Amino acid sequence: MRRRLLVVLASLTVALLLADLAGWGVADGVRRAGGIVLGPVQRALSGARPDELAAARSENVRLRTILADQQRRAADLDRLDELLGSATTAGRTVLPARVVASDLSPLGGRTVTLDVGSRDGVRADSTVVSTEGLVGRVVEVAPWTSDVQVLGSAGSVVAVRVGPAGTLGTVRSPLAGDTESRPRGSLWLSTIAPGTAVVGDVVRTLGSVDETPYAAGIVVGTVTAVDSDRGQLTRGATVRPATDPDAIDVVAVIVPKPREVPRPTTASPSALSSAVARAGGPVPATASHPTGGGR
Repeated sequence: MRRRLLVVLASLTVALLLADLAGWGVADGVRRAGGIVLGPVQRALSGARPDELAAARSENVRLRTILADQQRRAADLDRLDELLGSATTAGRTVLPARVVASDLSPLGGRTVTLDVGSRDGVRADSTVVSTEGLVGRVVEVAPWTSDVQVLGSAGSVVAVRVGPAGTLGTVRSPLAGDTESRPRGSLWLSTIAPGTAVVGDVVRTLGSVDETPYAAGIVVGTVTAVDSDRGQLTRGATVRPATDPDAIDVVAVIVPKPREVPRPTTASPSALSSAVARAGGPVPATASHPTGGGR
């Protein structure tokens, strides 16, 4: 009899926890009713043997562990839905992943380990993104895991376009001896004058051949300050990363799409006119033809 009552109490505990999490209005009523109905039961159990009480406590711990695991899984699914519905992954083939380890480099920067690897289709130099934007690139791949060099790590340089005009530049971690004061975790943007960045400009990846190591158009961050003009050839600026490196959790690995069909080229009418005139033939108004090309 007492064992059955212990099971009833444990089940009601879980029911109340779920009601509170779901925000049900009946939770208070259930709690009050439980106090009235189960009061005598609790008094009866006060004389339970130690082994029965220990079993009840153990079952309660087990149920709470199950509940916490379900909460974590639900939170991961919510973040994954948000990521797959974001502009960062729109129109791309991606492989969802979760960060399972993180390591700070003594040279500066961070490396994170994902729970996907070569058996899942991950390749080195693949772009890794979060809902907010660029996370980094895959640097090492094992059968079931892969390591990602996070944006801003030492030696990580990303070609970018800045602002509405798409000014070309590069983003990296601040260099040693930097004369500008930059907030912790910020990035250093370098552009060629007169293409000067302004505060508020969005910085996006320029992109690479076959989308490796960086796919094009991924948000890198936002310009928060512009360096003083000291007559140098390049102009610098401070960029706040779109993704917080200390809070990377659910991410997506972009699956590269290599070019399979050569891009066609179009010859200008003037060039065709000269060629045809030398051959002594008629001159067409326009013409275009594929001449092949590399990937």
